[in-house]
Amino acid sequence: MLINFGSTNIGQRKVNEDYYLVDENLGLYIVTDGVGGLSKGEIASQLTCKTIREEIQRGTPLAQAVVAAHKRILIEVSNNDDKKGMASTVVAVLFKDNAYEIAWVGDSRAYLWDGELKLLTRDHSYVELLLETGHITYEQLRTHPEKNVISQALGVSRKEISVAQNNGTLENGQILFLATDGLYEITQEKELINQIKSIQSIEKLTHSLVEYAVKEKGKDNITLLTIKSEVNTTDIDDKVEAKVVRAFDTETGEVNEEYIYKKQRDPEIKEEKSNINKIKSVAPRILNTADSSESIDNVTTKGSRKIGTVELIMVVLIIIAIAVLITLKS
Repeated sequence: MLINFGSTNIGQRKVNEDYYLVDENLGLYIVTDGVGGLSKGEIASQLTCKTIREEIQRGTPLAQAVVAAHKRILIEVSNNDDKKGMASTVVAVLFKDNAYEIAWVGDSRAYLWDGELKLLTRDHSYVELLLETGHITYEQLRTHPEKNVISQALGVSRKEISVAQNNGTLENGQILFLATDGLYEITQEKELINQIKSIQSIEKLTHSLVEYAVKEKGKDNITLLTIKSEVNTTDIDDKVEAKVVRAFDTETGEVNEEYIYKKQRDPEIKEEKSNINKIKSVAPRILNTADSSESIDNVTTKGSRKIGTVELIMVVLIIIAIAVLITLKS
């Protein structure tokens, strides 16, 4: 038996662009985080959940269902100018008994608690690309000024999406957490661990973690969906351990260093690494302008920054100065 509870909060935004969906009959659990400002992100996140559920009902595999949601958003954008710029991240889990598969695009996350807190998803983000290629350290990743720039999102047309996947078996007493960045950026791993240890009720735990982010004045929308197994799994022979992206010390909440620089050989990691020199394809999410109507495709990241007027004037002045020096010497 799986028990679950979800909670979402608007935070300090004007609109809650987060969304979550639970369909116990399908064994489907989804958390989405809309991008685009005003009501655009809200539409994208809800449309993502709706499309994935419809596809799963048809028997579509989970990763393909996520791709279908991406295409559905693209169609909506192409047919409606007022929806231009809307997009969404997604993390979705599909259960068959206690076996689960995870599919995600963007930086919404899945954590596992099995007596230790483990991150099962790797953010599709600019800073993850920098970390994977050795350009920054893990500590720099946590405080990087562009940590909210995402490299993939459903509905972004400038590049093909690559749906990342993981799978495992949720054993008795274990818990999956699906969270948007509004939750985990504020209620970080140490606080997650402390509350998991002290609160037994899934409903109370979920509420408490979300309320912690609210009280700590989390600016973004905050969403958490919690799934716990209460089935005896000792007789299951073909248990699968999910691949762990990072594990966190149960006392300090600090990341276990062996996971930070662990070389990954997964296709999606190779693809993300190849994009580090093509940062123009990165789709940015600037969280402190979530109520802006600016299109996601029109925002330029640091890596592809255009030359501004002041810089252009400086270049011209330097050229003039060099020309004068050459004239004087001659």
